[in-house]
Amino acid sequence: EQNLPIEIRWVPAHTGVHGNEDADKAAKEATGWRERGATGPRAETPAELYSLRSTLKTWARKEAHKTWATGWDVEVRGRTSHRYTPRPTRKVLRLHDGLSKRQSTLLVQMRTEKIGLNDFLFNRRAPDATDANCPCREGRQTVSHVLLRCRKYRQLRHQELGHLSGRHDLRDILSERKAAAKAINPWSSVVCEHSYPDGQARSFFQAHAQVSTATVDCEMD
Repeated sequence: EQNLPIEIRWVPAHTGVHGNEDADKAAKEATGWRERGATGPRAETPAELYSLRSTLKTWARKEAHKTWATGWDVEVRGRTSHRYTPRPTRKVLRLHDGLSKRQSTLLVQMRTEKIGLNDFLFNRRAPDATDANCPCREGRQTVSHVLLRCRKYRQLRHQELGHLSGRHDLRDILSERKAAAKAINPWSSVVCEHSYPDGQARSFFQAHAQVSTATVDCEMD
């Protein structure tokens, strides 16, 4: 119906290749086949079977992934990361495409919530962290609070995230590359203590984020 040209060619299989002929005949006889329509005993099951190395590697990889996926669902630790990535794939790595080492580090900290904000520092009993609250006194100072609700950063939040469709959902922001970059860029200025001109607010986190320089490589210009 599609007027496609079709060419049929005969390709010799075992014909004329002595070793292949013998292998083909032995394989058929193992099933009980005999020449001229006769039948014979089937081959006995070998005492030991050997799988191909490639087959074993494929099986091992699938089993390892299955075991890991089950553990990822039931593990009590890492629930914050699980919330953002219930089914980890290579797509998670693409979030870091185009980011500097500093920015990539900050993205990991934001997605795990192991970051220098009062809620994390207070729960870890860090020095000088007297409580978990945000200075705005409207909630605990978490990544979610600062990015989505803190009134102190309302203008900056509108400036950086206002045009994004998922701006009210932290999972959407930190799971989409362009949105995550928008959230990271202001924070990166905090880490390296850069400031905006005319004393403007430098980022969502500048006033309070205390990111350790031991874990973040600041690439000062």
